[in-house]
Amino acid sequence: MIRLFIESDLKATEFLELSVFQTHYLAHVMRLKENDEIVCFNGRQGEWTARLSYVKRKAFLTVQKQLRRQKNLPECILCPALIKKEAMDFIWQKATELGATQIYPIIAERSVVKSFNQKHVLSVIHEACEQCERMDVPQVQEPETLERVLQRLQGKAYLIWLSERGEEACGEFDKTPAFFVGPEGGWSLKEQKLLKEKANSEWHFGQTILRSETACLSALAIYQAKKK
Repeated sequence: MIRLFIESDLKATEFLELSVFQTHYLAHVMRLKENDEIVCFNGRQGEWTARLSYVKRKAFLTVQKQLRRQKNLPECILCPALIKKEAMDFIWQKATELGATQIYPIIAERSVVKSFNQKHVLSVIHEACEQCERMDVPQVQEPETLERVLQRLQGKAYLIWLSERGEEACGEFDKTPAFFVGPEGGWSLKEQKLLKEKANSEWHFGQTILRSETACLSALAIYQAKKK
């Protein structure tokens, strides 16, 4: 059954108007008919069934019953330096699938990209949540410098620098992990100095140098595997 992310509050009998994009998706891509049933969620109030209806080329949902209560994943923070759009979209998508609950994008000194379209990023994340049956939605912060992100998270999370020279991924910690991943050209010397001073641990994976997007996925996958 199709899952759809909805911004609105969800409760039985609620009547919701869908966006133009969602209307097109349901009517013309998935070719759903009047009274077809879908599953909807908003990241706050669990998962619900809803009936589809069309009025003057607009789509509406009538919320029916709750299928699952809200369940949030354990806190896990990803702090990736901004890289090129296609690779960054891959990170948004896979970080969602692999359980990142907060994402702090970093404007590194060697970042080719210095900003992003928040609306587009949330669209990618919402679609990933729909497909992987995740009920909560990762929070994405506005891009900031490495120094600023370190200041925000120090003392609140266990800061892990993913580098080529660190120790094998290991160790126990009692705080939320925050994984820092550099851009295509690596962290600058100034940024490396900051990470050496502020990070609680320095990890590396295997004998090869990983691309930024690969390092993000590896860190999240290893952390999720260790939690089981």
